[in-house]
Amino acid sequence: MLLLERAPVMPIEMDEPTIVATWENRTQIIEIMHSAREMSQELQKLWNGSGETGRLSQDDTDRLVELLREISDLNETLRLLA
Repeated sequence: MLLLERAPVMPIEMDEPTIVATWENRTQIIEIMHSAREMSQELQKLWNGSGETGRLSQDDTDRLVELLREISDLNETLRLLA
């Protein structure tokens, strides 16, 4: 007889920088969050616009890639503020 034992699930903790908001960088953080919200709304419009086919046009796909790059840039900027 073969017995299998399930190992306990242990969360992997990653060291992520803590973002500290100060009076000096408060405006930058608010601008980053505002930009992220706008990008999120645009992403939602792209996906909603895919219609019943669930596919994006080439122009929408290009814009999606561009938005993902912009979001990555925002994440990097926010990380540098830490």
